[in-house]
Amino acid sequence: MGDRKAPGALQVVTEPDFEALVIGAHPDDDDFGTAATSALWASQGKKIAWAVMTDGTEGSEVPNIDEEVFIRTREQEQRTACELLGVKAVEFLHFHDGHLTNNDETKRAVVKLIRKYRPRVIFTHDPSQHIFGPDPDEKPDDTGYLNHPDHRATGNIVLDAIFPAAGNPRSYRDLLVEDLLPYKVHEIYLFATSQSNTFIDISETIDLKAKAILSHLTQFGPDAATDLPKRMREMAARTAKTAKEQKGLDIQYAEAFRRVKLYIPPSPKDEA
Repeated sequence: MGDRKAPGALQVVTEPDFEALVIGAHPDDDDFGTAATSALWASQGKKIAWAVMTDGTEGSEVPNIDEEVFIRTREQEQRTACELLGVKAVEFLHFHDGHLTNNDETKRAVVKLIRKYRPRVIFTHDPSQHIFGPDPDEKPDDTGYLNHPDHRATGNIVLDAIFPAAGNPRSYRDLLVEDLLPYKVHEIYLFATSQSNTFIDISETIDLKAKAILSHLTQFGPDAATDLPKRMREMAARTAKTAKEQKGLDIQYAEAFRRVKLYIPPSPKDEA
């Protein structure tokens, strides 16, 4: 860390503009991870922005579908979901679906988003979560699954963008020309994680989450309108049960996150 009082040192911005920036790998990832929390916070007057890292072109079982049409369709589905939830802005970064890597180009794109929106909180995938699966001896009839590599790449890209790049005056200095000043993120909320420590009561917005996910018509069959809302409530109820066991919270539906504090603003007394 350099001398912040050195001649010519650029002050790092710590005052947020948006409450939250949600960054997911594909269209619909933000919905599954944070739709109900996003809708809840938006209903409280908080500004929420979403971002999608990839173009979503591998999210289909139809190999000969027109790629450009599919990209535009998935983007419109995501915009529709954001409108339902009250999300104020949505960004599409258009990296190639299924081939996302943590490199200078992807990291710079996320640093630019962070400096643009200055979110107090960033939500993203937990990059350390590689395998989801029950103990086969305890639940021999249940199967697990591997976390998508784009999910893990997104989490790593975002974390590397948050620190040190987003808040470092010497990182991506070309962004200073666009008045995108270094900014310090206050908190991270990681979704799709086995290390949850924070549970948000989404009982008011669980149905909105289902509606938002159903906006992604390319991803679901004809029975989704009946099955998916039920599945969302069942999953959120299981999460609420975990919240009861771990935190003593008595709620009906919950979303869970691994929350990490990075910066605590000084109190007026401390500043004085």
